[in-house]
Amino acid sequence: MAKRPPLNSSGIFFDSSNISDFKKWFKAGILGGATTNPLILQKDGVLNIPQHISQMIAVCGPNFPISIEIPDTTMSKNAMINLALKYHERFPENAVIKIPMDPLQPQKAFEVIYKLAQQSVRLNATIGLGMGQLVGAAEALRLSKAEGDNYISLFWGRRDEAKNQIVEELVKSGVKREEALEKVPDAPASLAMSLKYLENHNLPLRIIAGSIRSVDQIEKAFSLGADIVTISPKLISEWMYTQRGVETVNEFNKAYRDLKDEITLI
Repeated sequence: MAKRPPLNSSGIFFDSSNISDFKKWFKAGILGGATTNPLILQKDGVLNIPQHISQMIAVCGPNFPISIEIPDTTMSKNAMINLALKYHERFPENAVIKIPMDPLQPQKAFEVIYKLAQQSVRLNATIGLGMGQLVGAAEALRLSKAEGDNYISLFWGRRDEAKNQIVEELVKSGVKREEALEKVPDAPASLAMSLKYLENHNLPLRIIAGSIRSVDQIEKAFSLGADIVTISPKLISEWMYTQRGVETVNEFNKAYRDLKDEITLI
C-alpha cells in the first residue's frame, strides 16, 4: 500500500473573494491557496472574474494556487474545456480550474476533467457530496500531465445535509431511523473512505474539505486527514480566538507594563 506524499504548503485555503481580508491573511503567512466559486463571487458583487483574479495575484504573486470555477454545469463539454484553457493560459502560474460535478451527469464532468488533465491543466473537482464522485474524479485525474497538485473537494457541510435528506427519505419508505443513519455515510466517513481509496490506489491527489460551517468541522476534517480545509475569513478569526487566550495575553502584557521602565529587554 503506497504512502501519500506530504503536502508542501499550508493546508489552510482562503475561502472568500474579499480582497482586503485576503491581503490580511496572506500577509500573515498562513495560507496555502485560495478558492472562489460563483456564489462567493456573487455575494461580493464580483462580475469581472479575470480582473478579480488579477487583483488576488497582485497580492499573492506566482505559484500560489487559486481555484477558478467553471460557472455552469449545463455548458457544453467543449465550452467548459475552452473556458478552462483560457483561464489556464491567462493565469498559468496560479490557476486551478474547478470543475463542478453534477450528480445528474457525472460522466460529463469526468470527461472534462480527463481531457483537461491531458492538456496539463491543474484541476479541482468540486461539489463532491459522496465517495462515488470523489473516486470518479480521482480516477479521471490519474494520468494528469499537470505540474503541481490536483484536488478533489468534499463539501463537508452539504454532505451532512445530504445525509439528512437521504435518511428522511429512507424513513418515509419504512426503514427504521437507526438503521437509516447507519446506512448513509456522513462527511467524516466519506472523507475516511476517500482517503483510503487514494492510498490503496496510489493516487497522489489532495482532498479538500470545503463547505465548512464551524470551527469544529475544521478541526474534525484536519484530524481525519484532510489535506486542505477551505475556510472563510470569519471562521479563520473564530478558529484563532478563545476568551481565555485574551485574558492570558492581557495578564502577560500587564506583567511587562507594570515594570517596563525597570526591565532590560536586550
